[in-house]
Amino acid sequence: MLSGVVIDKREVRRVALLAETLVEEWLNRQGYFTVRGVKGGVREMDLLAVRHSSSSDPEGLHVEVQASFRPNNYVARLARQHAKDRGVGRTAAIARTPEMVREAAQEWGHDKFLHPVKFSRREAFWPGLSWGYVLVHAVVKDPPGLGEFRREGMRLIYLKRVLEDLCRGSSTLKPAVKQSLEGIVPTQTSY
Repeated sequence: MLSGVVIDKREVRRVALLAETLVEEWLNRQGYFTVRGVKGGVREMDLLAVRHSSSSDPEGLHVEVQASFRPNNYVARLARQHAKDRGVGRTAAIARTPEMVREAAQEWGHDKFLHPVKFSRREAFWPGLSWGYVLVHAVVKDPPGLGEFRREGMRLIYLKRVLEDLCRGSSTLKPAVKQSLEGIVPTQTSY
């Protein structure tokens, strides 16, 4: 329960799937071939995207999408050791020191992009390809924390940009659909 409102877990998953679908469409329009939901055991990658042009080597992206009904305080859960030391769950919305934010970003980045299972699945998908790591995110209440993801080598893309790009160049999206899509990501002026 958040702020007295019960959110159905199925609805949360639907928003996540919608966001992934929109990001996939956005990548496809930029010339990427995409595969969604690549699994390695219980670990899953949201999107793998590859683009090849005659003038350059293939470009590979491993894309993770984070979207929700409400702005997240933090993208990454607390680092395991910090949660254990404080006796709280990893999703606890507690104030975090810069060190806690940095360690959470490092752990999240490793789990999402650098875990050996994910490395081997990407290698099986396209052997020898160098992959870039991308985090597409919705509104985050603590934007300075996003800087830690950049320092970890991730490219950050605001989901609102994806929606704007899709809506701007598309005569195939009806105004009501555009309005519904834009409602997923509220306007944020603090960036």
